[in-house]
Amino acid sequence: MSAIHRIFLALLVGALMASTAGATTLFTASPSTISGDPGTTVGWGFTLLNDTDYLVVSSADFTPASALGTFTDFIAQFNFIVVGPSPESTSVSQVFDLNAQTGVGSFAISASAAPGSVISGLLVLTYDLFSRSPNDPNFNPDTDTVSVGNIISTAAQVDVSGSGVPEPATFGLIGAALLIGGLAHRARKR
Repeated sequence: MSAIHRIFLALLVGALMASTAGATTLFTASPSTISGDPGTTVGWGFTLLNDTDYLVVSSADFTPASALGTFTDFIAQFNFIVVGPSPESTSVSQVFDLNAQTGVGSFAISASAAPGSVISGLLVLTYDLFSRSPNDPNFNPDTDTVSVGNIISTAAQVDVSGSGVPEPATFGLIGAALLIGGLAHRARKR
């Protein structure tokens, strides 16, 4: 299945899941386009809305996979977020923070990625719905599970920045190496 077909299928399934449940479930990346230099790690924050049942994210992915970088799931791997009616919140937002491992996830841009490259795709969340909040002491996954494996997605993009020109510090190191090499060559000639 081609990447375009997978993206279309994920969007279609996400739309069908949200409409058949009769709930309003929305997912947005914040910002939708991120940028960074080759060899750096960037990431997305998010807002997740859900007004019926209790939503718990079970995984996140950036699709299609790219040789220009690697996605790491933060929202499900390092955070336990429940979105739903009271006593939870129907809207949860989180900024991306690499050190705190918050946000949807990170994207490590390959050191070999060419400046000016654009990596477009979808951030895809898989989530489960429950009739009772998993934070409730009376929660029972056997009786409170409404559905599992639901999918919702949003468009996302990574712009590889950088001019491809070495930084001034690199020029200084090259100059120092040439100077040392020249002095060593001169000392050998004496």
